[in-house]
Amino acid sequence: MMIVFALFLRLVIGAKETRIRNIPFVVIAASLVFLELIKQYRDFVPGPYGLYSIPLHFSSVFLLLFPLAHFTSGAFSRTMRPIAGIASGMTTIGMLFFPMTVFGDAANGYFTDFGSFHTVTYHYAIVLYFILFVALEMHEPETKKDALRLFTMITIYAAIAGPLANIIEVNFMSFLFCSFPPIEAVRLALGEAIGPFFAQSLYVLFMYLAILSSCTLATLLYRALDVIVRRLPKGIRIAKRIRETTE
Repeated sequence: MMIVFALFLRLVIGAKETRIRNIPFVVIAASLVFLELIKQYRDFVPGPYGLYSIPLHFSSVFLLLFPLAHFTSGAFSRTMRPIAGIASGMTTIGMLFFPMTVFGDAANGYFTDFGSFHTVTYHYAIVLYFILFVALEMHEPETKKDALRLFTMITIYAAIAGPLANIIEVNFMSFLFCSFPPIEAVRLALGEAIGPFFAQSLYVLFMYLAILSSCTLATLLYRALDVIVRRLPKGIRIAKRIRETTE
């Protein structure tokens, strides 16, 4: 459904100026921020506030990336768009390969619990963002510049989330422990062999490199899809063909 919707929008506004093509992304960004504000309010007001609700999960970076990419303009917006677009591809890949890590049992409570509703809706909105980002050609790929921008974003995120996950003992982006049993077994074995501090430091470094690897996969996926999509017709081309056939 998301792909069909994205292709429909491509036919309708795919040939329009960036300002028009930007509208769906503004809606998604505003919706995510609104959902997060409700979630944070609901977590604060009843109390006690759970540390897991702190927006330091990787998916939380979109609360900044999406507005910075689409509520701004000019060179800054052009710089932020590929970061937001490819990062959303990382989340899309994560949902495809590790759905239980992302959702847990949230789907079971989608209609009865706001937290579950937020988790599912929030992440699928990110997937929709990625699909639309490709379909509406919101960025002209620049391999070296894109790589540097994403490396900077991921490094800043890891430098904040990695240490804090261990200090307050909250598993942001699996920086505290791993839900994949073989890797978790290695982490625990290292802790016994060289001590918990050095083992955990190596594990955080490993997770940082894993995020960079995911970024590489997302970049390759984005580039491949971009090549395919650019061969598909856009609205203005269809209108032109209709005029040509009727003349």
